[in-house]
Amino acid sequence: MKRFAILSTIILIAVSLQAKTLIAYYSYTNNIHRVIEGLTSQIEADVVRIEPAEKGLDYAANNYAIGSAQIAAIRAEPDKAGSYPAIDPVTIDWNKYDTVIIGTPLWWSNMAAPMQTFLFQNGGGLKGKNIGLIVSSASSGISGVEADTKRLIPGGRFMSPSLWIRSSQTSSAHNILTGWLKDIGYENIAHNNMENKLSISANGHTLTATLVDNSSTKALKELLAAGPVTIHMSDYGNMEKVGPLPQSLPTNDEPINTVAGDLILYQGRNFVIYYDTNSWNFTRLGKIDNIISGSALKSILGKGDVDVTLTLAGSTAAINGIPADGNNSSTAYNLKGVRITSPDQDAHRLPTGVYIINGKKIMK
Repeated sequence: MKRFAILSTIILIAVSLQAKTLIAYYSYTNNIHRVIEGLTSQIEADVVRIEPAEKGLDYAANNYAIGSAQIAAIRAEPDKAGSYPAIDPVTIDWNKYDTVIIGTPLWWSNMAAPMQTFLFQNGGGLKGKNIGLIVSSASSGISGVEADTKRLIPGGRFMSPSLWIRSSQTSSAHNILTGWLKDIGYENIAHNNMENKLSISANGHTLTATLVDNSSTKALKELLAAGPVTIHMSDYGNMEKVGPLPQSLPTNDEPINTVAGDLILYQGRNFVIYYDTNSWNFTRLGKIDNIISGSALKSILGKGDVDVTLTLAGSTAAINGIPADGNNSSTAYNLKGVRITSPDQDAHRLPTGVYIINGKKIMK
């Protein structure tokens, strides 16, 4: 079932860890609202509706005089926060989302002023994300709104084409949206987003993380494609857990100021989870999603040494062509990398299940 929950004030909370798309929109006449209803009947997304802080304004009065004045103020000084009209507060954890779809009406050839306020306040959080744009207008073209979007979201990855829906087309928006989702390759984008997700399991907790795109993470994903990897990690400097990977990865070192949840590669071999700050030349691997604080992450990882299992998100450990149990007895591990037997124990006496014995997946 598709979700369409409007969360317009205070805090936006993702309904599930699988939500990767956010739809943010402003609607005065409800044309865009109806368009967004059509969109959420076709894709899974969290939705936030932007609302002006001052209620009851008649934007249509005197030939839209209020909206015209707001747009003029923004045009005059677009870099000043005071140029933008106040909106109800909205707090979003941008780490949860890979794709953001903006829905807005056109005002005087520009993006509606309340929507510009939202993007002015949040544009930095959208850096590197896939950005889709849906614009409603009576007849005017949307090039000015596209320009506003790119100005307000520096570093966004803009999906093309933007969708222009005339007011007269609102009732038939469902079919138009279907075509647009195909045009921008939305299904492929969603699939690629999942390929950049990592599951991290420790002490009975499972966290998700978003990987960056570099040669280091490509090599890490190749390593994990064969199955989960368990790393024995220790505390260091009261700021991180660190442990060796089974093999070295390519490095892409750069000066980094770490924050809680950062995943770092150190000297090509050491996998590091930061729960506090540090500054050094590291290779960035990614960041844990949904981390509220360093203390919360430290609590999950626990005190002292811990075994942490890395798995490609959505992976079922890629167990294919499992051979029948052979005659060799040796040390056996479960699929989390935890040793089940020692070399002098008989692996044949293990209960029914799937194990790694002599480096191979074995079904008993």
